[in-house]
Amino acid sequence: MYWKSVWSIHVVGLCSVLWAITGSSSIATANGLSETARWDFGSEETSNLQSHGSVYRDQLGPRPPQFPDFEPSNLSVRFDGSGSRYFFPDPGDESEFDFDNGDEITLEACVKVGAISSNQNVYVIGKGRTNAKGFAKDNQNWALRLRELNGKICISFLFATPYQTGQVTGAHWHRWTSIEGLKPANGWHSIAVSYRFGDPSSIRGWIDGKPSKGRWDMGGETKQSPVIDNDAIWIGSSIGGSPGNSFRGWLDFVGIYRGMLTDKEMAKRFRTTPREPVVATEPKMETVPGKVVVVFDESADSHRDWPEESFVDPVFAADSRPSVPNWEAEQFLIPRLPYRYDTWGIRDTWKSAVLVRAAADVHFAAGKSRMLIRARGLSRLWVDGNVVAKLGPMSGSTNGHQPVDPLPEPPAPGMRIVGYGLKESFGEIEFDKPTTVRVVFETIVGGSSFRAEPGETMVAVQPPGTEHYELLRPSGGPADVQGATSGRGLTDKNVLAQIAKTEASLQQFDDRVRRQMAHSQDAYWDERHQFARNFIGPDAETDSASVDRFLAAKIARVKSAQQPASVHSPDEVAAIDFQKEVLPILRENCFRCHGETDEGGFKLDSRASLLSGGDSGEPAIVVGDPHASVLIARLITDDEGERMPPSKPLAQRDIDVLMKWVSLGARWDEAIDPEALQMGDPVDDETFLRRVYLDTIGIPPSEAESRAFFADHDPEKRSRVIDQLLSDPRWADHWISYWQDVLGENPNLLKPSLNNTGPFRWYLYEALRDNKPIDRMVTELVMLRGSQREGGTAGFGMAAENDAPLASRSIIMASAFMGMNLQCARCHDSPYHDTTQRDLFSLAAMMSRGKVTVPRTSTVAPGFFEKNSGRESLIKVTLKPGEPVVPEWPFEHLVNLDGTPNDLAQNPADTRERLAVAITSPMNQRFAGVIVNRLWKRLIGAGIVEPVDDWDSTTPSHPELLAWLADELVRNGYDMKHVVRLVLASDLYQRQAIGNNRFAEPKHRFFASPDRRRLTAEQVVDSMVACSGRPMDVEELSFDPEARRPATTMISMGTPRRAWMFATLSNERDRPSLAFPRATAVVDVLEAFGWTGSRQSAINERDVEPNVLQPGAIANGVFASWTASASDASELAELAVTSPNPQTLLESIYLRFLTRMPTSAERETFEPVLAKGFDSRLVPANEMSDPDYPPMLGRVSWSNHLAAEANSIKMELEQRAREGDPPDPRLVPQWRERYEDVVWAV
Repeated sequence: MYWKSVWSIHVVGLCSVLWAITGSSSIATANGLSETARWDFGSEETSNLQSHGSVYRDQLGPRPPQFPDFEPSNLSVRFDGSGSRYFFPDPGDESEFDFDNGDEITLEACVKVGAISSNQNVYVIGKGRTNAKGFAKDNQNWALRLRELNGKICISFLFATPYQTGQVTGAHWHRWTSIEGLKPANGWHSIAVSYRFGDPSSIRGWIDGKPSKGRWDMGGETKQSPVIDNDAIWIGSSIGGSPGNSFRGWLDFVGIYRGMLTDKEMAKRFRTTPREPVVATEPKMETVPGKVVVVFDESADSHRDWPEESFVDPVFAADSRPSVPNWEAEQFLIPRLPYRYDTWGIRDTWKSAVLVRAAADVHFAAGKSRMLIRARGLSRLWVDGNVVAKLGPMSGSTNGHQPVDPLPEPPAPGMRIVGYGLKESFGEIEFDKPTTVRVVFETIVGGSSFRAEPGETMVAVQPPGTEHYELLRPSGGPADVQGATSGRGLTDKNVLAQIAKTEASLQQFDDRVRRQMAHSQDAYWDERHQFARNFIGPDAETDSASVDRFLAAKIARVKSAQQPASVHSPDEVAAIDFQKEVLPILRENCFRCHGETDEGGFKLDSRASLLSGGDSGEPAIVVGDPHASVLIARLITDDEGERMPPSKPLAQRDIDVLMKWVSLGARWDEAIDPEALQMGDPVDDETFLRRVYLDTIGIPPSEAESRAFFADHDPEKRSRVIDQLLSDPRWADHWISYWQDVLGENPNLLKPSLNNTGPFRWYLYEALRDNKPIDRMVTELVMLRGSQREGGTAGFGMAAENDAPLASRSIIMASAFMGMNLQCARCHDSPYHDTTQRDLFSLAAMMSRGKVTVPRTSTVAPGFFEKNSGRESLIKVTLKPGEPVVPEWPFEHLVNLDGTPNDLAQNPADTRERLAVAITSPMNQRFAGVIVNRLWKRLIGAGIVEPVDDWDSTTPSHPELLAWLADELVRNGYDMKHVVRLVLASDLYQRQAIGNNRFAEPKHRFFASPDRRRLTAEQVVDSMVACSGRPMDVEELSFDPEARRPATTMISMGTPRRAWMFATLSNERDRPSLAFPRATAVVDVLEAFGWTGSRQSAINERDVEPNVLQPGAIANGVFASWTASASDASELAELAVTSPNPQTLLESIYLRFLTRMPTSAERETFEPVLAKGFDSRLVPANEMSDPDYPPMLGRVSWSNHLAAEANSIKMELEQRAREGDPPDPRLVPQWRERYEDVVWAV
């Protein structure tokens, strides 16, 4: 009888009694064991196991003939090692899963280990240590685990005893580990342990039915009773789903028994027959003429061994392995893997080791060719069915103490050396005549401890009779015979050019795949947007003139209502000036509570409100009699419970001013600054073009774009350029930095520390690149999908080392999308708003999809109230630490969530999705208003509502305009570009920036002209790069460019090409060996102009005031010197070489950097400088020498950063960065230096 048949009966029996929670329901086995539970994971599994994460059912299990006691159709389950698991709750007190002293336990499983890292401990099955609320974190009742030691996978038994006060840390843990072990990816194995609690000498372990000796290697032996509680039983993971403790591989069965086995009994339980050796054969792959077909397979279970051809039963294959599209490349070059996306088109993580196969039919010349492969991990190259080159798996230490290795020698003169962390291998092939054969290259990228980053993985060939190598390319394309085309040699220049070309192909591939995946949600969003259009009503008139009509209407109303200035006596005028003396005092000290808000029903923002009083009905002032005025009395009283303002007494000087003002009649002269009503003149084409380019794509136009626009006399040319720029993909490169600030994106290159998020910048960038509607973008952010550390929206929900991460992210979310300031509510109810602690933690609970507990830090120390005991505190703590808060929508004044249609959510039972619906539904009119207000401020310099992140303390300056823009956003499918287009095309936007709207009161904010705006830090840096034509040319932002550490400890932020791609470069150790000399030069400029890579909280307003660092960063900074230099092969050097005369050269410089022609005065200043020696500026060809590039230095990463040589290398690189690249050898040095001076001056 096959085992699976017997075990299936046991599972059914278990279900009938175990889930009835009857403690005496064990099943006797033939061996005398009393079976508590056993799971077989067959296709008809009937137990009440619940799964979490990526648990793949219906995988091939052990089968005959190698395993004769199993059914031919036997199935298993696969765990991906990311926290996926099966679990079920303990039935209760004194259950069959509770083992005390004297009780015997046997744990047994049939496993196939996929991958395990060095010294990693992974759970097969255990009770306790789930990190569940209500249980101690060290409550390990019992567990069967696997532990990697010195390349072997040992079995391990673990339990804890109750912690005793004063006990040495860790002494209550007790672990037994076998001496023998398994090998990863080496087939199916039986593992088991038996133990009698209280008798440490009773421990027994078996591997494949054979006894395995071991030792108590942690906590030693003990006779104490184990921890016994009602925590759950987990299979495949522990510690809250920690990936570091999660099993990666297959389980065929798991059993829990009472009783112990003998060696003889165990030998009968697992029989195998020798397996026939598997002979590797070339993979069968379809090819495409002229293309290299690259296939990505995530079924590889280890980076050390080639996977077997099939782990999945064909019957279930379609459901068990995710489909990853094939990529068609131009050559055998794989600088990175395509990005992986989930079913919504959001960046996800490749599942550990990825088997990459690249295949093409290749035409070889007659004779002997030498083949070269370069890769990081296990690789092999098949040519015509034969393996001609191999590489072993990744290995080695990354502890930082490795030496700085000498640079490898290139295989041929002038050839690019093998990339950092890659290996190379060679092989030879020979053909009698020109032949086309199949070539297949296989490599495993990544692994359980490595990131899936291939580096410069490639296949190259040295054709017969040549000394150079070139990238291998398929037949059927241009010049399909190897060696027939120049420019293919593996020089630095050629390889970098081909990498750039390949990256462009990968970008197109990623775009196509991402949009295809996102298409799965399009129908849902189409229905959402149609509902929104129906909700707000029929279309209104839409054109840019509508913007100006709203503005003109307010200005006209104010002008018509203006009265002649009040006539005051000379004594009054001399005594008081309301605008300059009185109003600033009220605004600074009173308006926060009694201005736009009305604390106590009382407002101080007009004379009428002062005379009408608050809830008490008593006027605040008695005109002419300050001593009878309640306002004055509250200012001067000694009673701390009555005195205003509550924070600190008003200065006597200010009290005297207010008393004089009341005694003189309390006149409220609302003088309107005439300049606030003055409309600026329309801007010229030069100003408009520069402004609209910077506001849409973040950089000025090129010289050619400027010349074409200025030469165009079509009156519609401005509209055309607006449409052109709004469809430019560089829109995403400019606007992403704004959302990084607003959403507090704060990634770290090292293991996350305080308030670090994941790098969800990649989601933001792709959402903007795809022009996702803002309601969809916000919903996907709130849903926290995809990869946390590699670019998914899950990274938005991360706030490392924060005891209330989702509360912290809810503060940012409320600010960004609802204009609500919940910062105070982290610890207490807001004293100046209506929001409470419960409001904030209710949002966090909705994001958490369950109750959240208020942490100890979310309170106010009692000493604060004792210190301020003289009056009732404005600060109220209404939630106690440890108090649970349920998920519920707290802001019914914005939207009644219970009144929203259920079909607005795909899963109405999901509180996280309900939160997204509450924020983004058309019933919540605040959302659309907040978004268009943010766009308006970004383009005009001040918001219709100020501040943009705190609507509850102010009112809009133009409520009708705000409502119209919000409706326009909704009517047009929440397309932000539609609103931006309306603003860009308006007369307001195209006027001289002479406004001062930012600091005006709402009623005095007219938007007659836009405010003047300084360039952002990103615009400064990106403009310097674009105008000079010099690429960014900085290091990859990673301490681990070898990709030898997992994303949980180190990530790569890539090599920046635009300013938004930078992040904080802090290594928290201040070690020179971990510095980024070239990237630091750019970051210095960014930081001088208000950028920060460490966004501990949302940034809604950057500090953009001028400072002493800015002139230095531009005039003398390292980065500025790069962009003003005519360095070797640079665009500035090429411009100097090809310009026909000094006049044209100067025009080109001005058009590049300032988007205008030079003035007559500027021509008189600079043309003579360029003209001197212009005709002889070029070095004769026979006198020209190659540029003097310094030799390459040793390569430094985390693996060797503690070596002394690593510090000296980075210090030398810093010096080289300061010196810049060598000058272009075509230009005479004296003239070139004058030319660079002109560029620098402009």
